[in-house]
Amino acid sequence: MHRFILLLFLFAFISNASQAKPLVADLSQYRIEIDSGFTGTRLLLFGSRNEIGDIVVVVRGPEKNFSVRKKERILGMWINRQENKFRNIPDYYAIAASKPLADIRSGDLLKPLAIGLRDIIAPQAKSDDFTDALLKYQVSRKLYVESPHKVSFMGESLFKLIIPFPDNIARGNYSADVYLFNDGALTSMQSIPLEVKKIGIDAIIYNLAHLNSLIYGFLCVIIALLLGWGASVAMQKI
Repeated sequence: MHRFILLLFLFAFISNASQAKPLVADLSQYRIEIDSGFTGTRLLLFGSRNEIGDIVVVVRGPEKNFSVRKKERILGMWINRQENKFRNIPDYYAIAASKPLADIRSGDLLKPLAIGLRDIIAPQAKSDDFTDALLKYQVSRKLYVESPHKVSFMGESLFKLIIPFPDNIARGNYSADVYLFNDGALTSMQSIPLEVKKIGIDAIIYNLAHLNSLIYGFLCVIIALLLGWGASVAMQKI
């Protein structure tokens, strides 16, 4: 009941705000907290359009560098012969639209706006094989959405979308970019920030490993020695 009342309040707010803006959107929360029990989550993106047009939503994760290697069989052995490095590629990428992207009149704006997985990766690829390999890898990890989700409408103006996040998402800054296209032109756009953050003991270990690698390594050695000593003492008493 409380959730229903909250949604009504939010939709009423959006309806009032949309009188001045062509597009208004928001997320159900702006932070995802990851701990040892995190199993993934889903966020609600909702909004309102005050003008006619097609809605496209792109959620992008922190940028990352990838190395893709291609093996070749030489003298009966499989050896890495070619390598393709991809730089500043989103580690998470999900796309949704109110109708198929091929049917949206965008005036060739999708590629400059980095809307479309293949258009992001292909310019850095030596061949389609490397592009396909990277896409397949990220899709298998559920970090790339292979086909666009559907943006659903409630009436003519209100829309909503459920965004899935798997349990292996990286921490960092994300963005949910909402676009409104009408007759080949981009009429409105809104970017909503989202933070993925580790909490608890996971955050302490992660920060120590990445920010103080020397201390982290030293502690790992000390812990290993203590465990080895403890195991030897226990064996002597058996």
